Amino acid sequence: MTSRIRAWGSNLILAVFSIAVTLAGFEGALRVFLPQKLYRFPRGMFRNDPELVFGLSPGFEGTLRNPEYTTHVRINSLGLRGPEPGPKREGALRVLVLGDSFVSAFNVEEGETFLAAAEETVRPLSAGADVDMVNAGTPNYGTWHELRMFRRLAGPLRTDAAVLCVYVGNDVENNLSPSEAIVEDGLLVARRRQPGIIPYPLRSWLQRNSMSYVLLWNGWNQIRPLLGRAGSDPLRPDKDLVSPVAARYLEDGYGVTLDLLRQFRDEAKSLRIPVLVVLIPAEFQVYTDGFERSVRRQGVDPTAFDLDLPQKRWREMARQLDLRVLDLLPVFRSHSSGPYLYMSLDGHLTVEGNHVAGEALGRALASELGRTRGAGERS
Repeated sequence: MTSRIRAWGSNLILAVFSIAVTLAGFEGALRVFLPQKLYRFPRGMFRNDPELVFGLSPGFEGTLRNPEYTTHVRINSLGLRGPEPGPKREGALRVLVLGDSFVSAFNVEEGETFLAAAEETVRPLSAGADVDMVNAGTPNYGTWHELRMFRRLAGPLRTDAAVLCVYVGNDVENNLSPSEAIVEDGLLVARRRQPGIIPYPLRSWLQRNSMSYVLLWNGWNQIRPLLGRAGSDPLRPDKDLVSPVAARYLEDGYGVTLDLLRQFRDEAKSLRIPVLVVLIPAEFQVYTDGFERSVRRQGVDPTAFDLDLPQKRWREMARQLDLRVLDLLPVFRSHSSGPYLYMSLDGHLTVEGNHVAGEALGRALASELGRTRGAGERS
C-alpha cells in the first residue's frame, strides 16, 4: 500500500512538473514570437488624488518594460513627467500641455515625446523666445481631469498658453466616468471588478505577468459569441465612434464634453491664456485597411462609417466655443506611407509618430506664442 501511494505521489509530482514546464515553454514562446499587452506601469507610479481621482506620484522614478520598449520615468514634485518646472525665466514663454497617455508618452524617452519635438520646432519660429513646455499628461485622463489639472497648475506656473490634447478614441467616454479608475496597492485599476471564476487578486497578478493568460482571455472573448455565450464585439468602440447614427452613450458623452470645454475656455479666458485644442487620431483612422477588413468579416459595409466623424464632432464643439484646433488626422495620413506612427502592441505613438505630431504642434504654437509675446509679459 505504501509503495502504491509513493507511486501515485511520484506520478502526481511528475504530472505537475510536466504541466509547469509546458506552460513555461508556452509563456516563453509567446514572449518571443507573439507578445501580448500586459499592465505596463510600475507599482507606486500612481496615487489617489482628492481633486483628480488619481494622478502620478511626485518624486517617483522607475522603468517601464514592454516587449516593444524600455523607458525611464521620473515624476517631479508637481506630479508631472519630466524635470522640475522651476520659476519661469525672464522673457521665457511657458506652455502647459494637458492630455492623457499620448501626452505623457511613457512608451518613449522624455527627449522623444512630441512635446520635446514641438519645443525644438517652435523655438526658431518664435522670434528667439525661450519656450518652456510643461508635460501635464497623465494616462487615463479625459477632459474632466484636464480641466482640474489646468485649475491647479495654470496660475502657479505663470502659463502663457495652454494646449489641450484630445485622444478622439476614448476621451468622450472617459468624460462620462471620470472616477472609473482608482489606485490600489500602488497600481491603477478599474474601480468595478468584473466577476470571474478565478479570484480577483490572482486574475490581477496574471494580467500583469502572464502573456498566456492574456492570450487565452482575449481568445475566449472572441469565441464566446460563437458558442452562444454573451460576448463583446471587439470593434464596438471603434464602430460607435465613426457611426453616423451615434450611440446614446456617445451623445451623452459629447454633451458632457461640450460643457467641460466651455468651462475650460472660460477659465483660460479669465487668466488671459490662449488655448489650442489638438486632436490626436485613433490608429484605425490613419491606417484604415485593417478596420475595413474586420467589419467586412462581420458582414458590414465599411462605407457605412465616416472615419473622420470624431474630428468633425470635436471641431464643431471648438467652433461653438471659438477655440482654435490643430487636427493631426490629415497630418498623420500624409505620413502613413512612411515609418509606422503607432506601436503595434502598445498602441501609442512611435518615436516617428511623436516627431510628426511635435513638428505640427510646434508650427501651430508659433502663431499663438507670437500673439502672446506681442501682448507683453504678464506680471
